[in-house]
Amino acid sequence: MNPQTAALVRDSWAEIVPMRKQVCTGFYDRLFQRHPELRPLFKGDIDRQTGLFVTMLNTVVSSLENRDPVIPLIKAVGARHAGYGVENADYEKFAGVLLDSFAAALGERFTPDVRAAWLEVYRQLADTMRQGAAEALH
Repeated sequence: MNPQTAALVRDSWAEIVPMRKQVCTGFYDRLFQRHPELRPLFKGDIDRQTGLFVTMLNTVVSSLENRDPVIPLIKAVGARHAGYGVENADYEKFAGVLLDSFAAALGERFTPDVRAAWLEVYRQLADTMRQGAAEALH
């Protein structure tokens, strides 16, 4: 990942962190409103899920320049998500809602460059999770 992309993601995440609970709660509200078919995938407490989501985002942001140590963790998360019933197409649904949630939180500061940086990071995350899901099936 190039340093500019990493900096855009890191800086925007630093702005989101103080409001992370609201942003992630808003993410799930948007997700279930736009894609009600995904609601049954979330069986547990949504507050707990929000905390796990924030932890994953923290992990991803902290490893932007050195992903290798976290790849096994991300693959394991992908394998678990496959077990919950998450399908390949669901990752794109998540991407759109995530970016819209960040846009709502950051307003004008969520520039096209910041959006593109987050999309790159999300796609890497989703691809790694999909690999973990595929490996778990074999």
